[in-house]
Amino acid sequence: MKLGNIEAARGEKTYGFFKTGETHGRFPVHIPLHLVVGAGEGPMLVVQAGTSGLEIEPSLILPHVVKELDPAQMKGTLVLVPLMNTSGFEFTQINSAWHDKHLNRIGRGDADGSISEQLIHAYYQATIAKADALVDIRTGSQWSYHHFVGVYNDGDVDASKALAIALGLPHVLLNRINDGSMANEAASDGIATVTAYIGGGPGLRDYRDQDLGRMRNAVLNAMRHMGMLDGALQSDVDKVSVIKRHTSIKQTGARGFVFMNKHLRGRQVDAGAVLGIVRHPFTGETLEEIKAPRAGVMAHAGASWPVPLEDTILASLGDLVEEIEIA
Repeated sequence: MKLGNIEAARGEKTYGFFKTGETHGRFPVHIPLHLVVGAGEGPMLVVQAGTSGLEIEPSLILPHVVKELDPAQMKGTLVLVPLMNTSGFEFTQINSAWHDKHLNRIGRGDADGSISEQLIHAYYQATIAKADALVDIRTGSQWSYHHFVGVYNDGDVDASKALAIALGLPHVLLNRINDGSMANEAASDGIATVTAYIGGGPGLRDYRDQDLGRMRNAVLNAMRHMGMLDGALQSDVDKVSVIKRHTSIKQTGARGFVFMNKHLRGRQVDAGAVLGIVRHPFTGETLEEIKAPRAGVMAHAGASWPVPLEDTILASLGDLVEEIEIA
């Protein structure tokens, strides 16, 4: 298996920099990735993370997952990218530092486009286009906190749903709408694709071990589900709730500190239930109650910090489809 100058034979694993192009100043642009090739034939799984330069949690655990793996006991190929947006990470920002573009908003890229579009195009064609499955790990950066898996309403939805359930996170959200991402393009191509939202917000401080453990399980469970590894699925929850028709709740315009009721996550709420409040930053006065626009299950997702960005999702509601026991 060879990706650019990164090569591994059967039963081997390696790490390197996949070059995708050059800046106008002729500096190389690359994506750091791990390549693990099993001793036996099997499917190809791509696990990617860090398309935002602020989504750093995956980079703390994913390389250690690679160290755990013994290629001699594996089938197929794992391509793992712990931190894709290196320039955003370097300058502590969400978007690419070269021209302020979000790497998950430019689809499958463009060979003749900007440096970020060239980066995504080269990467997509070399890895995702050849994959049998894609796990795109995202976090809520510093504003939101998540523990769910999203499934797009494109391509082989049944295969994507089965993969999502296997990851072992509390919630699977169906009917994800087009978000212009690589994962969305992969789903449209018929590749089993999930977006695993894990961590963010207070995760590094309050839930570090749980978040990193769930990321580890997500990768290994995906491999077990695809027959690349032996063994039973591992999860810290007893069951996975599948939810559809989710409704995103955002700010209505009141300015102040936003406090959401985190204890409602995973629970059924009635229409009109108070999900959170907005307080005046100087007087402490309650300016607004954030209420559920309809009845539904409050997903494990939403704002964590008192001053979220304008388009930050405060909470998500959905209809429970089924609950599945984790084997």
